[in-house]
Amino acid sequence: METKIQRLGNKRILSLPPELLAELGWDAGDILAAEVIGRGIKFVRPNSKRNVAMRIACRGMKKYRAAFEALAKS
Repeated sequence: METKIQRLGNKRILSLPPELLAELGWDAGDILAAEVIGRGIKFVRPNSKRNVAMRIACRGMKKYRAAFEALAKS
């Protein structure tokens, strides 16, 4: 599996395929810890209270998306 480092302003972005994210149980908003190992990098998602809360919030937002959109329009 390959990916490409892209530029966004003065930041660099590494995109991960959806299949890989699903396999890892990662999603947008998750906080990752990075560690350099030799010539590579290791990412882990610490099981912090914030990450747990973000996962719960993301599930709720997906489940009730239509209700939130209706509220935003009113």
